[in-house]
Amino acid sequence: MERRSIILIGLVLIFLLIAFLATRFFVHSTDYTLAETNFTRNALTVVETHSKLKLPDKSRGLNMVYEGSRGDPAFVAKIGIPSDAEDNIKQQIEKRANEDYHPIGALSEKVSWWNPAQLKVVLERKYTVDSSYVHVLLCHDNQQVVLFVESLSF
Repeated sequence: MERRSIILIGLVLIFLLIAFLATRFFVHSTDYTLAETNFTRNALTVVETHSKLKLPDKSRGLNMVYEGSRGDPAFVAKIGIPSDAEDNIKQQIEKRANEDYHPIGALSEKVSWWNPAQLKVVLERKYTVDSSYVHVLLCHDNQQVVLFVESLSF
């Protein structure tokens, strides 16, 4: 009887450990905020993957907020585009059909640096990629070309 109890307790502990690890691995992903100093190439790849845009060489991340811990990932990013590559990114965006989406509670409403209304907007598109809403704005900010990208899974 005593041996059975020890085995049962051991099995319960192993089950709890497996459940904890599975939950941590499959459900919990990270949330992060990036600025120009820590915006990596990997973060630019996340933007490319979710927006289906190929960012020009020498593009540089300026800001990004990524929320993935609640299940469906969402992010907003601000990317500096080399001025000689503006036409390239503009052509890619123009290929997307504009869809009329207005998500409630989007991350773009929560970050101070998402400010295209204060800039000269060159081109804007809202479209879907797989099961994600994507919103892109190509803007001029003084002498700089800036791309705002928002992605929200639904």
